Amino acid sequence: MLWFETPIAHLPYNGVIRTRIDGVEDSVIARLISRFRSRGVQFFWLVHPSARPADLGERLTAAGVPVVETATGMSLELDGWEAPAPPEGVTYREVLDERDLLSYHRLTAAYWELPDSDSAAVEELQRALAPGRVPGHRYLALVDGSVVGKGYVSLAGPPGVAALFAMSVLPAARGRGIAGGLTALLVQRSKDAGCRRVVLHSSEMAQGVYRRVGFLEQCRLPFHATTAIWSHER
Repeated sequence: MLWFETPIAHLPYNGVIRTRIDGVEDSVIARLISRFRSRGVQFFWLVHPSARPADLGERLTAAGVPVVETATGMSLELDGWEAPAPPEGVTYREVLDERDLLSYHRLTAAYWELPDSDSAAVEELQRALAPGRVPGHRYLALVDGSVVGKGYVSLAGPPGVAALFAMSVLPAARGRGIAGGLTALLVQRSKDAGCRRVVLHSSEMAQGVYRRVGFLEQCRLPFHATTAIWSHER
């Protein structure tokens, strides 16, 4: 099993991302759920197609951790890929200083609807994973000088494979191709780094953005969690 823990109580800062258990499954699942709950944190449990046992989702639901969202795993092969034209009136820049790191953090806090009690801890985490400290790159999208979107490309995975995370655009700025342009930029950064493939997981709303850049659907990824991700669903 592979999981991560932080002192941050809000989703998505505690979770299980890989499960391959053979034997005493219910005991192991119960022990890890108890570990999270004893710390008083929300947590999620990703059920990947390769997860074992095969009925992991049903066992989690029975243990009080239901499905709250089902994402789609997508991938893009970079051989022959060419970046589409960027949207007009939008600029992108890599996060390299404290000012941009704080802008990136503010978008993160807004996207996950973080309470003030957790926002400060997430800001501290962002600073601990500042540029140059991890094998990845944060980017911001700007319109008329105002930050409206963000994204992150990780190069920490298997050799030749990059992963996109933390993509978001403010609701008022959607529909202008900003997310697509940012996605293409991160894919190009991956290609320039020598990667041959880029992967991500997408919400239903964002799948069209990624398809237009060239991503193809590969699998369904149920997210089980102790609470709904978005406040209006709680």
